[in-house]
Amino acid sequence: MMKTIKLTALLCALMLTAPASHAQSMDYGAIAQLFGEPGTTSATGSPQRATDVPANMVIVTAEEIAHSGARDIPGILRHVEGLDVLQWANDDFDASARGYNQAYSARTLVLVDGRQVYADSFGFTPWSTVPVELSSIRQIEIVKGPNAALFGFNAVAGVINIITKNPRYDDSTSLTARYGSQNLSDTSAVARLAFGKDVFVRLSGDYRLDKPFGTSNPLSFDGDLHNHNERAALNADAVFVLPDDLELELGGTYSEANQNEVSAGYKLQTSEYQTNSLLARLTGDTGLGLFKLTAYNNWFDWTRAVNPGVVAPKLKNTVTVVQAEDVFTAASDHTFRLAAEYRHNEVGTPDADNGWVSFDAGSVSAMWNWQILPQLAFNTALRFDSVAYNNVLPRSLASRNGPALHIDEWNFNSGVVWNANSQDTFRLLAARGVQLPNLVQVWNAAASQGGSKLLQLAPSTVTNFEALWNHHFAWMDTHLQLAVYHQDTYDVISTGSGTIEPTGMPGLAPINVGSSRADGGEVSIEGRLNESWRWSASYRLEVINDKYTHGGSRTDLINYQDTTPQHVVKTNLGWDMEAWSADVFLQFQSDTQGLRRIGPFPVPVPIGAYSTVDARLAYRLTDGITVALSGQNLLVGTQQQTSGPEVERQFFVTISYGG
Repeated sequence: MMKTIKLTALLCALMLTAPASHAQSMDYGAIAQLFGEPGTTSATGSPQRATDVPANMVIVTAEEIAHSGARDIPGILRHVEGLDVLQWANDDFDASARGYNQAYSARTLVLVDGRQVYADSFGFTPWSTVPVELSSIRQIEIVKGPNAALFGFNAVAGVINIITKNPRYDDSTSLTARYGSQNLSDTSAVARLAFGKDVFVRLSGDYRLDKPFGTSNPLSFDGDLHNHNERAALNADAVFVLPDDLELELGGTYSEANQNEVSAGYKLQTSEYQTNSLLARLTGDTGLGLFKLTAYNNWFDWTRAVNPGVVAPKLKNTVTVVQAEDVFTAASDHTFRLAAEYRHNEVGTPDADNGWVSFDAGSVSAMWNWQILPQLAFNTALRFDSVAYNNVLPRSLASRNGPALHIDEWNFNSGVVWNANSQDTFRLLAARGVQLPNLVQVWNAAASQGGSKLLQLAPSTVTNFEALWNHHFAWMDTHLQLAVYHQDTYDVISTGSGTIEPTGMPGLAPINVGSSRADGGEVSIEGRLNESWRWSASYRLEVINDKYTHGGSRTDLINYQDTTPQHVVKTNLGWDMEAWSADVFLQFQSDTQGLRRIGPFPVPVPIGAYSTVDARLAYRLTDGITVALSGQNLLVGTQQQTSGPEVERQFFVTISYGG
């Protein structure tokens, strides 16, 4: 049974009291009412439509989340245009914008209300550990392309920004029970409490149990595999309205997940995760602008299940982040955002003698938005990161003083937005992002070089140039977006061995192997036929060309040009009639390749073109209770979608109240 006692005291402690005030935090419901469509403040700090953001952003609303029929966040993301989602196992996914996806994908920044939830040790996001219930999500913002200067640290391929319902403004009280194939049982609850006019609390929890896919598996096993997956999560968020236009938010989360998954080395394994976090955020509207001060701590523990008598690999990862920002208007047409950040990140094994690695990073950024004309805006943002790595090598090596590594890099995002008329918006975008080597990569590189003074490992840099056109066909209530882009990745980092060995001995050291170029285009269109019918369709064409200077074992895990599909089509047809609602989602992906370990190294293997269908049929029993039948991968009983185990057809029934 999952241990959930650790956060009980925290949940109770957050239910405090505070004096009255008149502060105003960000109310996304009010923003949507203002624009007549979902809006965002994430990119620039000011309310904007998605089509006015100086980036390529898609907003998935709470209503669309409900229509998706998904049982988890990756199930929602798989329907989003331009986003690639690999399903390796029943609860194991990787998501990346515009290809470049792989096991333990490390190119996407994932945030929940401004707090990072990806694992710095490996640089990827184990989605089962994200302590957010679907009914508590206000919207999900997907941003494609490098956006570190606008959104923060290490956002090179894109950003997935999950925004939960604000307990001050949104009644998120709900109860959900879900049962289905693969022995799925999933129960979650969200409660919103108000204490007067100044204290608002949201509590949520979930427990899920299911069986791994029982289909044929072409991968080798790494250790002991479990016959079930398990997830438990708790979340508490409290908002205190203070005097002098101040607002204080306190949050705490806890999650555990045990699941069969595909490792970065393309072996099937069982991983056990445990995460904890604490967050405090103070927001104020002052004469000097809207300022925000945020501090949080993440604790992330990973253990791989092994056969009896074998020492289990374990990693302990801690992250401490302090951020400050101020958004202010110097003149009527000029808005600025200044920000600074300090970050300490450390990972090691439970036995300190086996070594550890950490870094301290200082960052500053500035954004300027100039409304040149009522229809024309220019936005540019710059960010500078200074990162110093430290490490202590394992006792098994001759010297415990590892080589030093110091990285100074800058990122930028620039865009011109022209609202030519009420129907047409044009955007020209340019960006540069930096992907730091993750801590496991740095440790293996440092341990392999031993006592040398300077670590020979550079970060990857990504540049992106993009043009977008948005058009609204008012007479048929239809929205069209066209996008073309060119992207270059320099100093691609090989993945190395993918872990810190339990013996403390170094694994295969990663190196910089070359560059990769991507050229592509996307077209998406959505609309309504009348009050009853909803529809959308998208198509992406992308060609990737890798140019590596080293071969053999150093590039066998980073074959992007062959593992990214050139053609991806996604469609949705939805219908609403009184108490009934139905949605069908179709995705087609052209033939590609996957990576599979045959002998000592992974090799590319063919993955044929395939289509998938997801669907949901729902009936609203009362204003608060809905029953839904959902299915995923419905076309065939089993299907080869990756180089890992075949994906199974799934059915489940969901009974929900509130939300």
